[in-house]
Amino acid sequence: MKKKFPIKIVASLAVVFFSFLYDATLGKVVLGVFIVYMLFSSRNTFYEIFATKAYKKGDMEKAVSLFEKASKSTQNPRPKISYGYLLLKIGELDKASQVFKEMIDSDIDEDSKIKAKSNYALVLWKSGELDSAINLLEEVLSEYTSSVVYGSLGYLYILKGDLEKAVEFNKEAYDYNSSDPIILDNLGNAYYLIGELSKSEEIYKELMNLNPQFPEAYYNYSLLLKKLGKLDEALDFMKKANNFNLSFLSNLTKANIENQLKEIEDVIAREQ
Repeated sequence: MKKKFPIKIVASLAVVFFSFLYDATLGKVVLGVFIVYMLFSSRNTFYEIFATKAYKKGDMEKAVSLFEKASKSTQNPRPKISYGYLLLKIGELDKASQVFKEMIDSDIDEDSKIKAKSNYALVLWKSGELDSAINLLEEVLSEYTSSVVYGSLGYLYILKGDLEKAVEFNKEAYDYNSSDPIILDNLGNAYYLIGELSKSEEIYKELMNLNPQFPEAYYNYSLLLKKLGKLDEALDFMKKANNFNLSFLSNLTKANIENQLKEIEDVIAREQ
C-alpha cells in the first residue's frame, strides 16, 4: 500500500505556491521559511547520517554526541537504540542501562522494544549479571527470532561454561543462519572447546571466507590451528587479531593476544 503524502507538507507547499502567485518576494520568503522548517524537522536524520560517518571513521566521541542529539530530536526509537549501543561499546554502562530501561518501560513499537531488551541484556552481562543476561535473551528469543539474538545468546552460553548446551544451541543458530559471522564463530569455538577439532576447523574455514570484522574470529581460529599443530597459520591469524582495536564488548584483551603471539613464536623458534 502506498504511503500518503503528509498533509502538513501538502498544505505548506500550497501556501508557498499561492504566496508566489500573490507576490514573488513574499513567495521567496515563505519558501525560505518552509525550507528552514523542513531542515529543522529532519535534523535527527542529519544527526544520524553524520553520527554514522563518525562511527565508521572511529571517532566514537563524536558519534555518541550526534546519536544523543538525534535521539532527543525525534520520537523515532532508532537513533536512541544506536546511542545506547555506542554507550555500551565505550563502557558507559550506567548511561546505556538508563537508555534501554527507559525504552523497555515506554510505549514504543514492539520491534524496537525487543531490540532494546537485547541490548540491555548485554549491559547486564558486562555488569557481571551473566545469568540475568541469559534469561532476558531467552525471553527475547521466545518472542522474536533473529541472527543478532542467536549470536548474543550463543556467545553467553559459551561464557557460562555449559558447553553441551552451547554446542546444541549454536548448531540451532547455524541452522537458522549459516552465513552470520558471529554464529559461525560461536559454533566453531564451541566445537573447539569440547575437543571436536575437525568440526571446528570446518566451521572456521567457512567463517574465514566471510572476512569477519571482529578479532575473536581470528583469535579463536588461531587457537584451533595452534592445537592442530599448524603453527605458521596460527601465527598469521593471531597477528590479524592483533590488528583490531578492542571494544568494551570484546572479552579479549591485548594481553591475551600478545601472550598467544609470544607462545606461538616461541614454539616455532624451538622447532626450527
